[in-house]
Amino acid sequence: MTSVKKNNMLPPGLVSNLQQVLLSRKGGGGGGEEEEKKSDPSNDDNDKSTEPSTSTCVENTEEESNNSKPIVLVTNGDGIDSPGLVSLVEALVREGRYNVHVCAPQSDKSVSSHSVTLQEAIAVTSAEINGAIAYEVSGTSVDCVSLALSGALFSWSKPLLVISGINRGSNCGHRMIYSGVVAGAREALFCGVPSLSISLNWKKDESQESDFKDAVAVCLPVINAAIRDIEKGFFPKSCFMNIEIPTSPSANKVSILMYFSQIAEQMLLLIYRQYAHNYRPLSN
Repeated sequence: MTSVKKNNMLPPGLVSNLQQVLLSRKGGGGGGEEEEKKSDPSNDDNDKSTEPSTSTCVENTEEESNNSKPIVLVTNGDGIDSPGLVSLVEALVREGRYNVHVCAPQSDKSVSSHSVTLQEAIAVTSAEINGAIAYEVSGTSVDCVSLALSGALFSWSKPLLVISGINRGSNCGHRMIYSGVVAGAREALFCGVPSLSISLNWKKDESQESDFKDAVAVCLPVINAAIRDIEKGFFPKSCFMNIEIPTSPSANKVSILMYFSQIAEQMLLLIYRQYAHNYRPLSN
């Protein structure tokens, strides 16, 4: 796990000299009282103890800056080492607008649909992604989102947005049903958090790893616009966005589908009723 580096740009010796100069100026020209301070080393130690260190000031400033940024949680279905997720996270960190956190599957779970892990322990390990706090989970995309939103991993209780992707391969139409990356966004929606999933239409012998960087460049404006709408209260609360990026992203148009939670609820209700009708024992 990597955290934001807090560097003190001034050498300790220079900081000490600056502190002494500032203390001497407080004396107003140097009278007998100032001479006593210089001759008594205990006074010098006391003065130094009351002065805030430069490193502490830098740490506090950076911490306050990070706390003021919108929190974005990133997951996916292809696994935490996939180039799509890494490219997206690095781009979000470079934007400098967001406090980026990652909770993604340890291995490829791209066709896991909305499955969850039951009757076995889920292992969580810190991961190295530059500029973001990251964890890898030995479970599905749904496990990752559920665990991240539970408060067990991160200090925050709720992110502003959950992004699932960028997935290798198309996830539009019927593919949304069994897609792991779409399930990650859907789980966030069920938990009341705005979300979107992103997939790149990957074609064998045509697509290249560099296409993920082009895909990031294409979808970043959409992500920024979605966050602005969330902050203003304009983002629809009953749906999530499924972004389909075509092959050769820089040369083709992007498709955005809105998946409504009411539809999912109705589908689940129909499935439950069908199951109950077929398998429930008849009452006398």
